[in-house]
Amino acid sequence: MTRQFAWALLCCLAACGGAAADTHSDPTDETLQRQINAGRLALQLERPEEAVARYQDALERAQERDDLAAIADQGYNLAVAELEANHPDKALEVARSTDQEVKRRGGTPFAGLTLVEATALYRTGDLDAADELAKKVTASGDSEAAARATFLGGLIADDHGDEAGLAAATQALKASTDPSLQADAKELEARLSLRQKSFAAAQEDAEQAAELRQKTLDYRGMARALAVAGEAANDAGDAKAASDLYLRAGRSAAAQGDVDLARKWLEESARLATADSVRNEANELLKSLGS
Repeated sequence: MTRQFAWALLCCLAACGGAAADTHSDPTDETLQRQINAGRLALQLERPEEAVARYQDALERAQERDDLAAIADQGYNLAVAELEANHPDKALEVARSTDQEVKRRGGTPFAGLTLVEATALYRTGDLDAADELAKKVTASGDSEAAARATFLGGLIADDHGDEAGLAAATQALKASTDPSLQADAKELEARLSLRQKSFAAAQEDAEQAAELRQKTLDYRGMARALAVAGEAANDAGDAKAASDLYLRAGRSAAAQGDVDLARKWLEESARLATADSVRNEANELLKSLGS
């Protein structure tokens, strides 16, 4: 079985028999497979709440089977779906309980599960614990998960004001040919340029990161990169560009149901707006978010 982080679901491979007539294979649990497929389809259709329900069913089926590998996989899937549904606290609970069961039964949690836990910690504001787990994933030997953990570590370094850590994470990702990792590198580069007060370079890199994330369908990351570009434009004294970038970031976040980030960015857009049309749209969107 292969595991890719990047919010792609685990590919659960059905057992398959050989060509010989006397080859035996255990029967597939069709109920579990249907639940997994339903969860995957719900995420593909951008219905994360539905995905949460389907993966909860799959996890319960795995527990009914007392199948540790399936429990680990479906715990991972459910935690990912909870993150996609903007429930990082629930994702953290699922990831931790899955991790604990795997360890209790003598197994070793796979790197993707640890990274989901680290991401949930980051999104709930526990930066130190998130950083500790991200470092474990970086040293895990799983190259895909390690690259994602490097990006998370870069975000944490930026939040901590650790310019050296941010620079190291940026450098580590620069050579990647994976479009999503290229977007990660560009975003970290933009954040590094901001800290070095190279505002034009920061805005350019952040906008390039946003374009890459749009192409890879990472809209949460796209909105975040647009907000970084907005911060760079504001620091450069270009309030007009900044208000537009924050509006785009906030509008995307609102459409994704991420109310807290949407409100933060839309308030910045309204505050900085030099055009009535931008200010009015930001305020209308803020009203739609409620109190």
